[in-house]
Order: sequence, then C-alpha cells, then structure tokens
Amino acid sequence: MDSIKKILYIVQVVHFATVQAFGNTPVMGYNSYNQLACSPNESQITDAINAMASRGFLAAGYEYFQVDCGWASRDDTRNATTGALKINTNWFPNGLQPLSNLARSKGFKWSMYSDAGVRMCDTTSPSPVAGSLGDETVDAEFFASLNTEYLKYDNCYADGPTAADNAPKTARTDFPTRFGAMWTALQKVGISGMLVCQWGVPYSASSGLEGPNQWTGGLSTSFRVSDDIASGFINVYRIYNQAIHVAKSGLIGPGHYGDMDLLEVGNAGMTSDEQATHFAAWAMLKSALMVSTNVAALSDSAVAVLQNADLIAINQDSAGKPVTLVQRWSQDHDLWVGDLANGDKAVLVVDLSDTARTLTVNLSALNISSANVKNLWTGATSTGVSTYSGSVKAHGSLALRLSDITSTTAAAPKITWIEAETGTLASGAATASCSGCSGGTKVGNLGGSSDGKLTLSNIVTSQATQSVRFDYVNGDVSFGWGTTYNERHASISVNGGAAANISFPLSGYNWDKDVYKSYLVQLSGFKTSGTNTITISGSGSGYAPDIDRVGVLA
Repeated sequence: MDSIKKILYIVQVVHFATVQAFGNTPVMGYNSYNQLACSPNESQITDAINAMASRGFLAAGYEYFQVDCGWASRDDTRNATTGALKINTNWFPNGLQPLSNLARSKGFKWSMYSDAGVRMCDTTSPSPVAGSLGDETVDAEFFASLNTEYLKYDNCYADGPTAADNAPKTARTDFPTRFGAMWTALQKVGISGMLVCQWGVPYSASSGLEGPNQWTGGLSTSFRVSDDIASGFINVYRIYNQAIHVAKSGLIGPGHYGDMDLLEVGNAGMTSDEQATHFAAWAMLKSALMVSTNVAALSDSAVAVLQNADLIAINQDSAGKPVTLVQRWSQDHDLWVGDLANGDKAVLVVDLSDTARTLTVNLSALNISSANVKNLWTGATSTGVSTYSGSVKAHGSLALRLSDITSTTAAAPKITWIEAETGTLASGAATASCSGCSGGTKVGNLGGSSDGKLTLSNIVTSQATQSVRFDYVNGDVSFGWGTTYNERHASISVNGGAAANISFPLSGYNWDKDVYKSYLVQLSGFKTSGTNTITISGSGSGYAPDIDRVGVLA
C-alpha cells in the first residue's frame, strides 16, 4: 500500500462512525448542473428548492440540495478577509446563506460544489473561477459556515489555469493527496460527505493502474464511476457498461458508493421508457439519485418514475449491495440480480434490441426454483412462479423484486477450461504476460487492422447450445459522450459457422490484472461427439478484448 494511502486509511478509521452515519445508503437529492449548467442564480435556486419541496421529493427521500458550478466569483479572486472562495454576488446578491436557510427550513440538507484544481470546472474555458487546491482548510470552513453537509469535489485544472489544463482524463499519481487534503479538511469541520468527481479516471499507483472503486476508499464517501452523463440513451449505456466491473468488484457498500452521475429523467433526449430504465439501473446499482432538471416543469409521469417507492427502497436498502450482471445476450438483453437485506432479490432486465417486445426471466438462471415476483413498474405481483414475462418498449426494462424465494440446490456445472495461449494465433494475434490471468498469459491483438485471430481446437463438450465462460481483459476506457460505449466486440465462430457479434464490457483499468471472470456468452453449433473449434477475432475493424481462457460445459 502506498504511504499516502496508509495515512488516509488511518483518517478513515478515526472518522469511521461519522462517515457511516452519512454514507450508509446512497445520496438522494437535487443538483443544479443539468438544468442550469454553470450559470445558476438566486431566483432559479429559490424556485428549485420550492419545487423540490412542493412536488413531494423531500417526502420521497431526496434530502440533499446541491448547488453545482457557478456560485463562486468569476474573477479568480478570494475573500480578502478569510482567504476562502468568494460568492458571485452578481448572480447571488444576497449570498448563499439565505438559500441554505430556505432549503434547511423545508427539511433539506445543504450541499456545495468545488474543485481540486487551481480553477473550478466551468462552461467558459479557461475557467475564470478559482478552485480549492491549496486552500482546502479555509474553503472547508466556509462550507461549514453555510451548514453544508455534503461536497461534490471536481477535478478540473489540476495542473494550471490554461484551457489545456481543463478536465484531464489521463491516469494520475496525485489523486490521493489532492482529494485527501479536502477530505481531511472537511472532517475537521464536521462535514462527513464528499463525492470524488474524477470522472472514472484511474490512479497510477506503484502497483499499476487502480480504478476509483479501489483508490477512493478512505478519502471519500462516494466516487464518480464515469465521465459526465449527457442526453441520449447512448450515454446511459456508456456509463452502465463502466459500472459493470465496479459492481462486480465487491468494493461498493455502506460508506463507499459509486456515483453514476446526475439523473437525466425529465430532460430531452430519451423516451419515457429509456428514462425509466436509466432510473432503475441507477437505483439498483446503488448510484446517488440526484434529480437535475426543471422540477417545476416535470410531467406527472416523470415524477412517478423519480418517486417510485419500490425502486427507491432498493436503492436505499441497508445491505448496500448493487445488482451484478448475470449475463448479457449481446444486442438483445441484460439480466442483473442483487441481494437485499431481508433476503429478497432485486432483478433488472434491460432491452438492448431497441424494439418493443416481451422479455422473459427464467428464475433457474438465478438459482431459484420459485418466488413471488413484483413488477416495480406496474405494482402487480405474481406468486410462486418459476418464470416471469413482461412487455417492454424499446430500451425498456423489467424492474422486479423477488420474495418468498425457494433456491435450487443443483451442483455447480463441470467446466472444461481452455487456456487462450494454447490456441492457434494468426494475423498478428500475440501472447502477453498477465499477472491476473489463470496461467500468467493472455492473447491479445485480436482484430484491428491486421485482423488478428485466435482458434481454440480439440474442444469436447456435452451441449450443442450453451453459455460459454470467457475470462477476458478490457481496459479500453472511453471518456467523452455521444460516440463511445465502453465495450469491445468480438466476432466468435463455433466450428466455422456463422459468427456471433459479442459485446465485452470493461473489465477494469489494468490490462495486466483486471480480468473479468466467467463472463457468459451464449453460443450454438457445438458437436456433442468429437471435437470442436472456437475462433475469436475482432468485430469490423475494432479490437476484441484480450482473452485469458474459455470454459465450456464438460
């Protein structure tokens, strides 16, 4: 463990009780950014506070009211007396205290925003707004004077004030020290909640790259999983793919949650069904739920989604366990499941085909023989069932809660594993060392301009169609929005038959050790007598993930 991380671990232990009191469940509230960007003003924030209260959001659990960028002076100066950040009195002529007072008088908890750089993030580049780097103590004291209970702490201008310094997206060695300084300052003034908003950028540790789920433990109560959200379902899917390995890591829970960014429910760019799927995924993956839209103008149907009591209950469940991906049927649907504190299970089925249809869950895939199934969109419950079907529209979802569960006791299937390095490599495919791989070696450079290929031969199996297990590495993290998906595709053929185009979401950041274990891929065309081949290459001109090993049913 790096020395700075040891120090931060001690800080975490000292303040453990306080942190747990704040971060037992994910944050819920309002953030101004998606509605107002970096140009909020006193009137708009007043209206937002009143709308959040009058439309029932506080009663539904949305406690934190957060002003994002734009509240601070736009002349890169600080308070001449205290040295702290200065309020933009052009937009907030009465300061922020009256707004904090108003929010708290209605029952909300006040939340602020700043930046771990020399300037804050801003829609003007270069930013004219001072950041908190080097002034963490006085700024924390200022936030405390406003009765702040939670800080969103951003990552712009870490190296300087020029436009070129804005929003660095490369791995860094200074994350623990920069973010840790503010975390320590906040703890000293009694502010126990902080979001490390570094957009999913990895930390460059002495042992290699670490994702934020790894390096933020001990210096925040939550961390950003990904780059910023934006309009359109493509951005939901991009973040959702980045959350898969985070949820699987086992590092999410009380006091340390992954934040998938602000909610887009109520904003333009998605259908109502896509917005509902977005909300269900954020809720079940234990993200913060931060409304970020014109609340006064929300439709009743959007309010119903945001105030869905059953999904909020799953998000706020005391176990704090996110759903994890059971299986992806590429370009068709995803199946997720997660444990709840009382023994129930949360299940999410997401349409990836972009068509209206019926989706079916076979509970045997979850090692369940029967259960009561409540559809959290309709409120209807089916009792004692082994399968459940429901109609969805394009990119719609089945959000389910299972209770009275009878689990199966079937023995685990026997798997025959084939190491990738034992296969035949062609057209530039190559082996590479891999400390996290089963045999210390993987095969990469599959696809691309050389169309590298891997063929595994002499495979014996008992089933013609089956879910084949892949251990793979994909650290190809994409930042930005609108054109990236955070997945690689592979073209996979059994016995020379028609190739299937298979999605492989991110496995982490470190190409040497972040191996996604036992990713299930449904493939057909196996012979149950004799031997078989599996050929793996890229899809189109893209690269496939690196392959550690492949497992088939014996």
